[in-house]
Amino acid sequence: MSEINAGLNEYNEALELLNEKLKAQGEYIEIRAVGGYAMLYNNLRSGGYTVDVDTATEEYPQTVKDMIVEVSKEKGLEEDWINNDVCSLVEVMEIIDELEWTEDESYSNIKLFVATRLTLLKLKIRAVHYGGLVPRITDKLDLLDLLSIFDVHNINELEKLDVTKDLEEQYPRCYMFLKEQSEW
Repeated sequence: MSEINAGLNEYNEALELLNEKLKAQGEYIEIRAVGGYAMLYNNLRSGGYTVDVDTATEEYPQTVKDMIVEVSKEKGLEEDWINNDVCSLVEVMEIIDELEWTEDESYSNIKLFVATRLTLLKLKIRAVHYGGLVPRITDKLDLLDLLSIFDVHNINELEKLDVTKDLEEQYPRCYMFLKEQSEW
């Protein structure tokens, strides 16, 4: 049975196991974590769980995909607990060169980069905007949590940050969502 909502410790243990498998096969991969895992890593998500590790990297070779599946079975995670589905999202790939990362050097055969808090804020703004009228609820909740971390608690405080000061013009659907919240 899969552990649908795993926390940071479970994913770090899975990454350690994957690293050992990669090491045994002489394989190396890069992970550029965005989304839930990055929120957990940065201690930003209330609730403390996610369903996967989204990576903004190219497709892995089949041997690596097989190792990811092996780890999923051994750790009780979804088979695609590491996936690059975000590479098909315009809200991520359109600004990929602008994203900032923190490098985690915990693993010998995994180059792990995790999106910074400011990068996560940019991505969540875009996720809410590009999600249209019904973006994922986790994107909305994450956005509110991130804004609070940056000490932005209402629509009038958006001026505090460069990334949010022009929100109404750049990302009107996101702006309307925040306007409806009044305070967060």
